[in-house]
Amino acid sequence: MSQEPYSFCFLRYFNEPLSGEFVNVGIVLWAPESSYLGFRFSSKFHRLSRFYHNFQSQDYRQMISRIETRFERLDRELNEDQANIPFEKPPEQVRDIATKIIPHDDGALQWSKSLGGITGSPDKELELLYEEIIARHYEESESSRRNEAHVYREVYSRAFEAPEVKPFIKKHEVIAPLAMHTFDHAWLNGAWNVYQTVSFDLKRAEDIRNKAFRWESLSRFLSDAEEKPKIHLLLGSPSERGGYQAYGRAKDILGASNVAKIIEEDEANDFAVELASQIRDAG
Repeated sequence: MSQEPYSFCFLRYFNEPLSGEFVNVGIVLWAPESSYLGFRFSSKFHRLSRFYHNFQSQDYRQMISRIETRFERLDRELNEDQANIPFEKPPEQVRDIATKIIPHDDGALQWSKSLGGITGSPDKELELLYEEIIARHYEESESSRRNEAHVYREVYSRAFEAPEVKPFIKKHEVIAPLAMHTFDHAWLNGAWNVYQTVSFDLKRAEDIRNKAFRWESLSRFLSDAEEKPKIHLLLGSPSERGGYQAYGRAKDILGASNVAKIIEEDEANDFAVELASQIRDAG
């Protein structure tokens, strides 16, 4: 079987580009000798909604659908009507092709650098890379795990839905020099008190740790806002004992900079009482 060189790059989703945190959601592979252009993108969004509280699933699905359509058109042009392809000559690196579909900028979707190798079957190589790097992260069942919406509804909603509290709760966007974030639950008492549910009900210790680093970093950036917010992180714990050690480390990470107050599930009742008391005293 003859071998030929190929290059590939990943499509990455950045929910908040300034944070530098991303999830690989697709891959494009190009083998110039055979003019093979292969692409696979995941339309699944459970992993993204688990990582990003304000993730918009409908917008994401529409973006992925448009990208697939544009790659299908480009693939036909490369193999059937090369007179109309948007290149003076066939590119050597796949990223040169990919940026014709999604230009290089600081948007939510960005390409990785090109990587490559040699293969006798570009299509099988594409499937292998997709399964190993992208698809496996979506294989675990999400049905038994709680995302932010579940944790908020089951644990913390009673604090904000109390009759003496609810009229004072609003959405509030914190804008800092290097980050911004909209908190669904906030109230003003001299400074903005903002509250974010963060679920650590994840299967892998690595995911728990990375999520803690992401929220610790974002909290620090947000604390540099001109109107400094009082940030509260309402945590959801793992549903399996195997995640407890990683969860303990996650709490240490979140508390390292002392810019956010940490509330855990077993403190939810006390939190609700304290919030109601603070609002009564402020009024």
